[in-house]
Amino acid sequence: MSDLNNFKLFSEGVHNAVISNVINKKAKSGKDMFEFSLEGANGETGSYWLTFGLEWSEANLNRVLASVEDNNQQIAPIDYGYNQGTLDFLKGKRVFIQAKDKTGTYIDRNGEEKQSVGTDIKNFLTKEEFFTRQKRSNQGTPTQTANNNTFQQSLPGTDPFAEAKSISNGGINISDDDLPF
Repeated sequence: MSDLNNFKLFSEGVHNAVISNVINKKAKSGKDMFEFSLEGANGETGSYWLTFGLEWSEANLNRVLASVEDNNQQIAPIDYGYNQGTLDFLKGKRVFIQAKDKTGTYIDRNGEEKQSVGTDIKNFLTKEEFFTRQKRSNQGTPTQTANNNTFQQSLPGTDPFAEAKSISNGGINISDDDLPF
């Protein structure tokens, strides 16, 4: 796992990552979940929560497995689900992921409203999705930031996340009880 002094989140976009750890947890609702710890090649880190017992749980687990398989790794012939075999199998596997900047606000422990910062791991991608979205983001114009790091912007009128389901475009609304925090 990355040194805590060098903690760095994934930037918005698509990334190669390794599932460095998977642990069993419970959602606020009491449903079973896996918490994935992910690491990138440059020391980036992120977490993803897969809650079981929801209508989209199996589809989300299948996306993780498709991403593993598309990274040229054999899929073990086991019964996949919320079990120790699945948890053990996923540890150390290479995957393609999509990270998106957090938006909105939250209420901190002192009851103060704060701006959300950082990124969330939104999805596991197949090889085709990864390269399509990577190609789209690389077609943008380089932009210099204040600290002289170069980033790519999307072309006007293109949205690399247009295919992603969200509340605003008809996605599924997830109850606060099914979130790990």
